[in-house]
Formats: sequence, C-alpha cells, structure tokens
Amino acid sequence: MTHTQLLIIDAQNDFCDYPSNGYQPALPVPGAYQDFLRLSRLIRLAGTGISQVIATLDTHHAIDLAHNTCWRDEKGKIPPPFALVSITDLLDGRYRLAPSLASQDASEYVLQYLQDLEQLGRPFTLWPPHCLIGSPGNNLNAELAIALFDWEAQHFTPISVIQKGENIWTESFSALKAVIPYPGDPTTDLNQQLLNMLLKSDNILVAGQASSHCVKETVEDILRFGASNIKNKLIMLTDCMSPVPGFETSTAKFLGDLQWQGIRLASSEEIVSELIADSQNS
Repeated sequence: MTHTQLLIIDAQNDFCDYPSNGYQPALPVPGAYQDFLRLSRLIRLAGTGISQVIATLDTHHAIDLAHNTCWRDEKGKIPPPFALVSITDLLDGRYRLAPSLASQDASEYVLQYLQDLEQLGRPFTLWPPHCLIGSPGNNLNAELAIALFDWEAQHFTPISVIQKGENIWTESFSALKAVIPYPGDPTTDLNQQLLNMLLKSDNILVAGQASSHCVKETVEDILRFGASNIKNKLIMLTDCMSPVPGFETSTAKFLGDLQWQGIRLASSEEIVSELIADSQNS
C-alpha cells in the first residue's frame, strides 16, 4: 500500500475567515474556512489511504519582533498592522522598537536582522498579534480538529504536531526553519527530523494556510533541503489552501512554477477517489 502523508500547515483559528465560538480571528484568510471543511472531508473519506498526518502550528508570544504592538512610529504610536519596515525607516526613526524591548543589544540585532532581510530581498511586515500561546487563535480549526481526533481513534495512530514561531527575535513562516536562524536556538535551524519524516513517504499531500506565505515557504524549503526526488512525492491540494489578500498573483506564479517542475496540483475530490481506491486494492 502507498504510504501517504498529509502535511497540514497552520490550519488554525486565527487564519480562519469564520468565527469560532464567538472568537474573532486575528489574521483571517478569505476562503480558509471552506478550505478546512474540504480538508476535513478528505480526512474522513480517505480511510486508511492516509498513513500519517503532520500538523504544524504557528505559535507566538505576545512579545514578538514581527508584531506591530512591539514597535512605535515617529509619534510614539503603535504602527498599524501590515506596515512595512525598512532599514531606512529604522535609521531615520520612522519606526523603532517599543521602549521596553529597545536595549542596545536588541537594537543592534534588529538593525542586522533588517539588513539580512534586505540582502535576501525580503520585506519586513508588522503583523497583528496572532496564534498566541494558550489562546483560541492558536488552536486548530474546530471541524478539522474533530476530523483529526476521529482519524487518530480509528487508526490508532497519533498525528505529529510541529510548533514553530516561538522565538521572539526571528520569523518562522516555513515549518522547516526560521527565515534567519537565531544564534544559539536550535529550534530555529533546519528541522531535520521533520524533513526525514517527509522523506519516508511515497506521497506528501500539502494543505493549510496561507498558500502565499507559510505553505509557500514550507514547500520551498522542502524542495531546497530535501532529496532531489522529493518533488515527485509532493501533491498540492489547491482547494485546501488560500492566499493572503493582495498576494493572489504571486501565489498563482508559485503554483505555476511548481507545476512546471513536475509537482502535481490536485483537488481534494481527486485525491479522495485515489486514496479510497488505493486502500480498497491493498
């Protein structure tokens, strides 16, 4: 029987565009709730066709370098979410760390961090606090969580949960490594254990949020650090992920580039049928 892993990236309440028990999401991605429902259906219908499930959780402290609440503008006010901060902004005083964080060491580190991002050609975005430890926003979407609980009970196999983002001094979009690993913190370096888990599979189904950010960067790192044949294992569940508004064009290019490399793009309906047939024939 084919060994199929389901990699679910950051399918959490704070990225869902539908309130959960009255909780208002911090960073809702339009389309995410329907993505989660389709993914839940796949899990329920696939039966033994899914051999293993890996779920990543974006996990942050309230204090975080990339949270807008940890910065101040030139008037001493908290800048709005989604503001972009450049080296020039920092040096000219348009944006600065909040006073409680702005030690000399921290200020020097942040300057170097922004320089490193600029060399990588990456913007630095200030996000609203999200996926905070212990908050409802950090939890998996409720419908998806129930589907996963039932899958565990039926198959007597635990899902593997991978947390990322807890280091307050660097960003972790990818599930495999931080954008810039933080000195002395191995949790921000390449997660070789996760990569090894993925390499053991025949197929890797990829779903989650958002296709423009954490899904994109995780897949790019899988291709960068995995064996050359790993691209033959990847299957992007395109109806189980959505982009952050404003990133639709770049996401379409990302998926198009994957397809050009020979990576399969498929709907959950297609994959459900194949998984059912595979489990029946085994």
